[in-house]
Amino acid sequence: MLVGVLTGMALLWTLWRVWLPIGVAAPGRPVLEVPMGWRERWRWHRRNLYALAALALLGALGGWMPVALQGMVIAFALLTLGIPIRYRFTTEGVALNNVLFRRWEEFEGYRMERWGIRMVGREGKGSFCLYLPLGARERARAVVAGCLRRSARRCVESPAEIREVLR
Repeated sequence: MLVGVLTGMALLWTLWRVWLPIGVAAPGRPVLEVPMGWRERWRWHRRNLYALAALALLGALGGWMPVALQGMVIAFALLTLGIPIRYRFTTEGVALNNVLFRRWEEFEGYRMERWGIRMVGREGKGSFCLYLPLGARERARAVVAGCLRRSARRCVESPAEIREVLR
């Protein structure tokens, strides 16, 4: 019974990182929407997937997790990877699906990484990693740079302003 509860909570935690039945709506006017590819979704879920794999492996080695439950854990993990994830950049901030929203005021800058963009949080605020497909990184960088440079009320909204930021 305890194994089922522990496993169920781990699976729900993995699901809640990308989907909530009643989520947060992203305030502001939409500026850009970027869907994650398979590789980016794997990177987003990797810690949870590693934990689920370790749980299933320890359960198999210790004999305290039934084989059927191990199969369900693997199937659920693969189904969770199939859930579409997208970033929505608005004039007020950036959102991940309907789960997470961060305002532009929470960040003091950004850093380009090989996997996307790391939004650097202000004092007392954590960083936020944007795992982006290769083709969308430059567009997202332009929007992030423009939104951080201006106030949240006057974020980059038109293609002409995005081209200005790219110069």
